[in-house]
Amino acid sequence: MRFIDSLCPPALLYLIYTVVHIGLDLSLGRFATAAIKLIMGVSGVVILDALCGVDLGIVSWAIVATPFIMVALASSISLGLGMDHLLHEKFTTPLSGDDLKKNDSVGQQAFKVDGNPLSTSAIY
Repeated sequence: MRFIDSLCPPALLYLIYTVVHIGLDLSLGRFATAAIKLIMGVSGVVILDALCGVDLGIVSWAIVATPFIMVALASSISLGLGMDHLLHEKFTTPLSGDDLKKNDSVGQQAFKVDGNPLSTSAIY
C-alpha cells in the first residue's frame, strides 16, 4: 500500500477512476477490455506520478481534468441549446391515424430495392 500512499493527488484520482471502470468492465464480462484498461491505467498513473515527481503537478492536474471539463462543457452547451428536446421532436414518430400510415409508407419505400422488399433481395 505504500505505492498508493506515495501517489500524488492527480495520479490517485486517475487510479480511482480507472479502478471503477475496470470493475464495471469485469462485472459486464468484458475481460479483454478490462485488461487493456488495466495496462493503460497503470501506465497513466505512472506517467502522472512522474510528472508530479519533477514538479509538473499543474500539468498532471490539467491532463486529469481536461476530459471532465470537456464533457461538462459539451453537456452544458447541449442543454443550453435544447438539443435533447430538438432531437426528441425530430426522431419520434407519432403513433396515431394518418401520421402513422404516412410514416409507414415512407419506411416501406426506404426498405425496397428495385421494387422488391429488401428481405427477398440477394444483396446480403
